[in-house]
Amino acid sequence: MDVKRAKKGLATPISLSFLLFSFTLLTVTTYYFVMSSVDTKANKVSFAAAKNAMLSLESSIRAIVWSPGSSAVQHFKDYHGKFEVEPDARRLIINLTFDSSTYTVFNSSIGLVKYEMPPADVNQVGWFLRGDKRVIINQSFAGTAQMYIENGEDSQELRLGYRPLAVSYQESQDGSTVNVVRIYIINLNSSESLWFKGSFRVKARCLNVTVDSRSYNFSGGVSSVIVRASVDGDEGTVTLPLSSSDSSTLVRVEVLVCNIRLEEVE
Repeated sequence: MDVKRAKKGLATPISLSFLLFSFTLLTVTTYYFVMSSVDTKANKVSFAAAKNAMLSLESSIRAIVWSPGSSAVQHFKDYHGKFEVEPDARRLIINLTFDSSTYTVFNSSIGLVKYEMPPADVNQVGWFLRGDKRVIINQSFAGTAQMYIENGEDSQELRLGYRPLAVSYQESQDGSTVNVVRIYIINLNSSESLWFKGSFRVKARCLNVTVDSRSYNFSGGVSSVIVRASVDGDEGTVTLPLSSSDSSTLVRVEVLVCNIRLEEVE
């Protein structure tokens, strides 16, 4: 009889311990779930604010581009991320192909701006906030900016860079028709190498606009030119029309580079 009572009495503390353990586990799990939800919500809010700040920076650059001597200042609050300017990033190579002849007219880095944020779980990786994935365009200046969301190592990155714009038109010179192929490039590689956390201010300055001009005279008729751009392995092309006679095609290529400098504001 005594043995049976001992076994029955032992069940109560074991059951109580199991209940206390289960309750503690549930409490801890609930706490971490709630805190994770709070962190995710906070990350989303910070990510949205950082997006707006980067969009404002691009708008500031667009307001001064092609206007040497002009400048604009953008203020960034603390969005719990890391802002970085990489002047030597994004090597741009531009080739022109006239029938079977190919010429390289630009080969240089053009810079990159990025803002690294904690993962916000917003499923926006690959989204373009400005522009699209085309490496080169032939439409308007408004589309030269490329701002998109990329996955980093332990972060989501807002990236801002610029792509070339290519156009062609004809003008008369000494009684002959000259095809002008003009390529516009916004270049950030004169910027300071910046690295910021917390609140800071960045100044964008339009330093100058350089023009590299070269002329070609092709025998026979050439009806178009293929402009091929490559940025870090990504390639794109546009085809521009040319006017020619049966005997020759005159072409003047102009590469206009607007040099923008991003720098720290003390």
